[in-house]
Amino acid sequence: MNDKAEWLPTLKDIDKYELLKEILFSQKKEFDILSKKKADDQLNPMKIKIANRVLEPLKELFKHEEVYQFLDTINEDDLPTNSDVVLILSQYETAVTEFRNKYFVIDEYRGGFSSRRWMTQEFPPDYYADENEEDYEEDER
Repeated sequence: MNDKAEWLPTLKDIDKYELLKEILFSQKKEFDILSKKKADDQLNPMKIKIANRVLEPLKELFKHEEVYQFLDTINEDDLPTNSDVVLILSQYETAVTEFRNKYFVIDEYRGGFSSRRWMTQEFPPDYYADENEEDYEEDER
């Protein structure tokens, strides 16, 4: 799958996504609080390092997505403020949501039930299509 349009995450990517998503949301919450108290305070190197440990692997995961061009990590040399980091984390928060909207699908079956799942390389969009048709044909007999 060389074409960007055909790229799908792996199950390993989804596991990484789930872990990083939760940490990202936690960081965003903390930086929101810091930003409300002291929006223009500069970050120390330790906070930058901690935040980037989440942002860098997320950015790598999103390299096949259109949103990739808008994702930045936190540059220690720029001396970012709390409000700068909130903006960066917000962009990642949006990317995380878009990723889920794109790859988390609901399979509708003819029998009237549905199943939620991640669309991955191991389980591509049409993975269950043949089973659904066979089940439907058996039910009609």
